[in-house]
Amino acid sequence: MELSRLAEALSEGAEDGRPRVPKYLRLSDGIAGAVESGELKPGDRLPGETELAEALPASLGTIQKALASLAEQGVLVRRHGRGTFVAERQMPPHDLWHFRFLADDGHSLLPIYSRVSTVTRATGPGPWTTFLDNEDFHVVVDRLIDVNHEFTALARLALRGSRCGGLLDYEPRKLDGVSIRDVMRREFGLPTQRFRTCVTSEALPNSVDGDIGLVCQILGYGYRELPVSHQTLYVPPNGRQLEIRDRMG
Repeated sequence: MELSRLAEALSEGAEDGRPRVPKYLRLSDGIAGAVESGELKPGDRLPGETELAEALPASLGTIQKALASLAEQGVLVRRHGRGTFVAERQMPPHDLWHFRFLADDGHSLLPIYSRVSTVTRATGPGPWTTFLDNEDFHVVVDRLIDVNHEFTALARLALRGSRCGGLLDYEPRKLDGVSIRDVMRREFGLPTQRFRTCVTSEALPNSVDGDIGLVCQILGYGYRELPVSHQTLYVPPNGRQLEIRDRMG
């Protein structure tokens, strides 16, 4: 983010006959504009409050008020001890209907944000090989699932290369917050009708916090019981309830 542009916006005087816009609003508008234009992307970390105060003609209190306003609007996420980040796109609830985390009331769903880290072509054997049959290659999509900004799980989705190879043409960021199962149905004619889930407690990959956690193998079936997807969900230790369903709707 170009701080010089924000500095110019904060230094501009009021136009004749118009009331002066408070500095914190001009600052929050400038940051929101950078998010809308794509200059700031979901997950990007903003400079620290002290750094902003040193670089901009604004007090620390003005900067804090602007960031707090954007956090209330859901544009930014402020994480204690880590900094201020551009909010990830919230994942559509129906995309994770078969595994979802419940709030304290046991009924409401916690908000979930997804970020696709990689979309790769896998030619070697993997845990999905037997279920998805022998293919020349499989498409493997890794998504980081931020649950209510409390913890992050990893969802590793493997698909048949012969049917879903087109996903390799997608930039990972274009799939952030997108229902990949909707893409499977719409673009590749592979709807998911039901799931079968097996759960174990075992070692977690390095990209997930914790040594031991919950590992869910989620097998997706389409029409006529055709295996269409193999997903591994890695969940770090947490105090939330995980609800798993086996059918759409």
